[in-house]
This record gives sequence, C-alpha cells and structure tokens, in this order.
Amino acid sequence: MTPIGHIFPKNNSVQIFEEQVLIQEIFNYFSTISADVVIITNGAKPIGIITLKDLIRSLKNCDSLTLPVNNIMSSPIQTFSNIMSIADVLDNMAHMEFDKIVVTDAKNDVIGVMDRRHLLSLCYTQLTPLIKHEYNIIHSMLGLAGENERGLLKLATTDALTGIGNRRLLEEIFQAHQSLNKRYDVPLFLLMFDIDNFKSINDTFGHVAGDSVLKELTNLVSQSIRKSDIFIRWGGEEFTILLQYPDPLSVVKIAEHIRDVIDKHSFTTLVHVTCSFGLTAIHPSERLEAVIERADKALYRAKSDGKNSVRIELS
Repeated sequence: MTPIGHIFPKNNSVQIFEEQVLIQEIFNYFSTISADVVIITNGAKPIGIITLKDLIRSLKNCDSLTLPVNNIMSSPIQTFSNIMSIADVLDNMAHMEFDKIVVTDAKNDVIGVMDRRHLLSLCYTQLTPLIKHEYNIIHSMLGLAGENERGLLKLATTDALTGIGNRRLLEEIFQAHQSLNKRYDVPLFLLMFDIDNFKSINDTFGHVAGDSVLKELTNLVSQSIRKSDIFIRWGGEEFTILLQYPDPLSVVKIAEHIRDVIDKHSFTTLVHVTCSFGLTAIHPSERLEAVIERADKALYRAKSDGKNSVRIELS
C-alpha cells in the first residue's frame, strides 16, 4: 500500500510557530512566503494549524493581530507517520471529528499537512490510471476464454484443492504489478513458504490427511493477510504471497505472525504443523524466475537453520 509520505514533494516542509507567537508574525510570514498553512506547537508537539483562510477571517478584527496565534488556530489535530499507508490514514480519518492531519517523518519533523477532501482527491487522481490499467489486464485475461466461456478463466487461475490462486495467476499479476511498479514506485515483496516435513505427514497419515492440512493452512493464512495481498499455491506444499509494503521489516513481521499462527494452531488431523519462510524484495524490470530463485534461496536457509523460521534475501 502506498505510504502517505509519498504524496508530498521531496524536501517538503511546513513552517512551525510556537503557540504564544502573535498573529501579526503569522501575517508577516504569509505576506512574504508562498504558503497557505503553518503548524502551531507547544514545545515540540503539534497542537494546531493556521491556514491562510483562518488568518483572513481573523483580519475582520484589527485588534486580533496582537493576540497569540492559539486564539485562531484550528485544533485539535492528528499526527500520522509518513510511512503509514494512505488506506489506513483514510480509515482513521473516517472516525475523526476534524479533517486536517499532520504528517511527520521518522525524526518527528513535519513534512506536510493534508485534509480529507484533498487526500481523497489525490487518491482519485492517482488511482484512475491504475484502475484503468488493471481493467485492461482483466479484460485481456477474460478474452483468453471467450465471451461464453469466462468461467474457464477462474478454473485456469484457481487451485482446485485450496481455492486460492495458482501459479498462472501469480505470473499474470506479477507482470501487472511490475508494470505499475515502474510508473508508481510501489514497493513489492514476495514471501515464499512451505510446510516442514510434509512428506512424512502424507506417508504417516495418508494423502487425505495431507490435503486436509493444506486446506486448513490456507484458511489460516488467508485470515492473517490483507485482501489486497496475492496468496498463491505455488505447487505441492509450497505457497507464495505477493505483498505491497513500504519496507521489508513490515513484511518480516507479517511472515513471523503467519509462522506463529501456524505453529500454535491445533490442526484437525492432530498433526503439529510448522512452516519455513523465505522473503525477497522485487526489483523493477526483473523477471519472476529471478525473484522465485532468490526467495527459494532464503527459504532453503530457513530449512537449514532448523525450519519453522523466516529468512530474508533482498539481493
């Protein structure tokens, strides 16, 4: 998911004033600088916003220029990290009584101010070509089966046992995401994992029990990831997940969560199941084969280090 920090220009900054500064100083600032908003702080903590509209309203009373800025600022405000996804920010804003937010970086420096209407407008502008691109992909895929045989497409891209996507679907979506990655700089990661000692489960309990484990595990993982994550049965007991996150650490946390959920789950077959995970970043223009090879290398390290673990191979 796209971090909200990506919508602000690089080296973007917002002027900060302490709450006891007089409105006159803000007026002088707006008069000399091309800006339409400033942040008001108490110490290092942002507590309010003054927009150019706020200042114009205050000018109706000439004496107001001698008052502290906290008399006319808009408050309260909500601060968000620049790595938080736009979707999560919008979810939070839906429950807020005010519509302006402040975005800060890792050093807690303010990098921008945004209101709900402006953010939704930006999302619409950026998502329109994205949606069009995805529609063209879907339309092309549907054309493979013909107008009267579109059900064949679902059969061709769905794993019959687990009901999730299959290798062909990953190949199609990977190509689509690679194209978007070039245009929108969306960070992509591939997480590959398989069931530890799965052959012994089949040999000991039979293939029916093995199939039951695969289906139950699929349900567990599906509940542990987002709907936007692409969950694929790569083959046999091996799975992949295509994810969009701002950094690899976030994906490692997701992988560790999935690993822990599986490890602690009591499967109906009474078999204790664990999985090993390999994670890699997806670089622009590279082919799926190279990504799979790198993820598989990380997965092999997890197996060699005792299984039931997560390893990462970024390059």
